[in-house]
Amino acid sequence: MTHTSTEHGPGFRPDLQGLRAVAIGLVICAHAGLAIAPGGFIGVDLFFVLSGYLITGLLRRELAQTGRIAFMPFYARRLRRLLPAMILMLVVSCAAALSLLSGVEARAQLASAPFAATWTSNLYFAFITLDYFDELASRDLFLHTWSLGVEEQFYLIWPAVLLLLARVGKWRGLSGRGAHRLMLAGLAAAFVSSLALSLYLTANLPQAAFYLMPSRIWQLSLGAIVCLVFGDRQAAHEARPATPATTAARLALAAGLILIIGCSAGLDADLAYPGFWALLPSAGAALVIVAGHLQGKGEYGLLAHPLLVWLGDRSYSLYLWHWPIFVLGFSLGLQGQTVPTLGLIILALLAATLSYRLIELPFWKGRYSHAGSLRVLSLALALMTAVVLVLYQGSRQLPPAGSTADLSNQWRSDAPIIYSMPCDAWYSHARVEPCVFGSDTAARTVVILGDSIAMQWFSIIPALFPEPRWRTIVLSKSSCAMVDEDYYYPPIGKIYRVCTDWRNAVFDELDRIRPDVIIVGSAASYRFSEQQWLEGSARVLARLAKAARTVLLIPGTPGLGFDGPGCLARQLAPDGRLERGPCLARHRLKNIAAVSRSLALAASRFPNVHLLDLNDLVCPDGVCSAVSDQGVVAFRDSNHLTDSFVRAQIPLIRERLRGFELD
Repeated sequence: MTHTSTEHGPGFRPDLQGLRAVAIGLVICAHAGLAIAPGGFIGVDLFFVLSGYLITGLLRRELAQTGRIAFMPFYARRLRRLLPAMILMLVVSCAAALSLLSGVEARAQLASAPFAATWTSNLYFAFITLDYFDELASRDLFLHTWSLGVEEQFYLIWPAVLLLLARVGKWRGLSGRGAHRLMLAGLAAAFVSSLALSLYLTANLPQAAFYLMPSRIWQLSLGAIVCLVFGDRQAAHEARPATPATTAARLALAAGLILIIGCSAGLDADLAYPGFWALLPSAGAALVIVAGHLQGKGEYGLLAHPLLVWLGDRSYSLYLWHWPIFVLGFSLGLQGQTVPTLGLIILALLAATLSYRLIELPFWKGRYSHAGSLRVLSLALALMTAVVLVLYQGSRQLPPAGSTADLSNQWRSDAPIIYSMPCDAWYSHARVEPCVFGSDTAARTVVILGDSIAMQWFSIIPALFPEPRWRTIVLSKSSCAMVDEDYYYPPIGKIYRVCTDWRNAVFDELDRIRPDVIIVGSAASYRFSEQQWLEGSARVLARLAKAARTVLLIPGTPGLGFDGPGCLARQLAPDGRLERGPCLARHRLKNIAAVSRSLALAASRFPNVHLLDLNDLVCPDGVCSAVSDQGVVAFRDSNHLTDSFVRAQIPLIRERLRGFELD
């Protein structure tokens, strides 16, 4: 992201630094999990528009003065400005991860490091293959660098685009207004074509739409268009005496801030993005920039407050450092805790301040800023190559996810057999493909129905409903809630219609099977309101209650909030003992209490539906632990129980089932 130092030169606009401060503040609020700004991810959109505006202004001035663009000096300036701080963040973050995380965690969470070092991490994240159970990959320490990759790739082509438009105008004999209109038309074409691509990809390939530069150029082009339309007014603006802010300026600023603040509060992660929704914050950023052009000289409004300018100066460093600090803190169990989260924010601000003062300024406008372009480019290429090789070779020394030699991987693979069978097609299709255990001639049939959280209880079935009397049928779809409500599913970037269609097909299948017992459940983490949980669950239970004699409803289990095997691996004593203390999570039952109450109310409407709440077994006395009191590892990630733990609960569960009509 392009920034201006505190050594502000002529034409400096403090309101733009204030806009940067707003952008980074929103991003931090969103990444910290603060409810005040669930849509804080729009801060990246503000940066894109602002970068397009500033870079276009810089290049256009060079074109006006010299009639050409010096490519090597341009790229050298970008590298001096951005690379040193990036490399420092990568090195320190990798060292911290190796010190604080287990080997398996570190390898998974540092996977994108070589790509981040070359500003190609957005390509890595755009094309990475999704794995439902690879939770550690979602905690990549350098996920945030995708936006830097988009900007650097934009910087790589944008000088050539502007120079080409200028040369076309010259070839056609255009000058003045004619050349200006031609360039504006070219930027408008880039805006429209990129926006069309973004809308298409958001609907069809959401991962690519989010991360790839071509589907984001429209936001950078929007800033460039603002620069072309209003940039010519800047000289006249600076030449006139100080005047009060115009009404148009006040309206533009107010409208821009309303759009930005409204989107940060009203949008959330359950949206197809960027697509249409990204137009709103992008337009807000453009209006704020325009307002500065319409202001009277010396009048920049509230965004020019010195505190905001100070924060805006450090926004690049703060963007670099906040994410790895948050991820490492959350990996250690600090997520969702107010005071520790505020501590992480303060730590990020301290790291950013040091990085800005000791690295950014010296290389950008200080003692190291005078090296020649060729030297800068050569050193940068050598440094990136060396860092990539070191990171790649270093990652190979860490235990891979599938290595059985690593104890934590053994815990991660402690799953019921059903996960390795073809019953669950995830989001691929809505066909019902049951897994059947036992003979078709069995006297009784039990069905276990639900998502992966429900399936973690599969191993209680053979003990409680043994063959040959019982036949077991498994009907499963990961991340498919047993709640009759539509919802947005981020991995596919759209409403999870496959889940709805599959669930309806399951009801028809159950009417055909007519099982004796149905065990149903799903995670408690779906973002439904209490009313949706109650009524949506009741509609599902109404169908199940008609299909079976007895229905057992198991509420979703609480999660740790951190990776259980990783925590235990970090705390493993030399004699092999598992230390419980650092791997405890308190008050996790409170997080899902409202969901359990809604499920209980829904179940009470049907005489043959019974709530089987096992969460007190998972978290005795409200305390969840990565390892049980009996020394059994309880979690194989942050949410799913190990099969060993589930099997250890069979005697207690059998006792709870006494009195239910299961035979």
